[in-house]
Amino acid sequence: MKRILIISSLLIALAACRSSQPASQHFYLIEYDREWSAPWPEGLGTMAGTCEIASVWVAPAYASHQIAMRTASHQLRYFTFNEWAVRPEQAMTQLSLDFFEAFPVFEQIVHGRLITPANYRLETEVHHLELDTRQQGVGARVHFVFSLYDMEDGKQLIHRHVADRTQELEKKNLNEFATAISRLFQEELQAFSIQSLQK
Repeated sequence: MKRILIISSLLIALAACRSSQPASQHFYLIEYDREWSAPWPEGLGTMAGTCEIASVWVAPAYASHQIAMRTASHQLRYFTFNEWAVRPEQAMTQLSLDFFEAFPVFEQIVHGRLITPANYRLETEVHHLELDTRQQGVGARVHFVFSLYDMEDGKQLIHRHVADRTQELEKKNLNEFATAISRLFQEELQAFSIQSLQK
């Protein structure tokens, strides 16, 4: 009788293993949205000279492939089967380059190894990049700092733009979250650019 029970248990366990499907991995991108457009003030020119686009700095809690979710004031959780396809610092650096190719704020942009010194340097910091679930709704939260430096006479700050924004999402959907992060980054790059050109 014991033997029959053991064999039955093994058969049930094997059947359960066979019917369960492995969890699928999903990857998300922060990338430039070419369909996005926003009005620019008339009469804005470009800044004469070359601007070095520095690699974006992302706070360590958000810098890996893991997607962070804020669940309490000082608590983060990370998704297990959902990740960034490209680390945020690399994705946002590329998004910046794509933005300044589409909108010529500077006469020329450079990134990486410099042959000749640039006239300006843009440094970007990302202090928060999270799916915020603390309220009743769900929000995409980002906290950016854009700093533009004049490099011709040392390193002098010309303009700093700080944005700490949360965009409410219809539901807890990571594709919608990635889209919101990409759009918010572009919107704040535009706000920073207009302010810099108007100075």
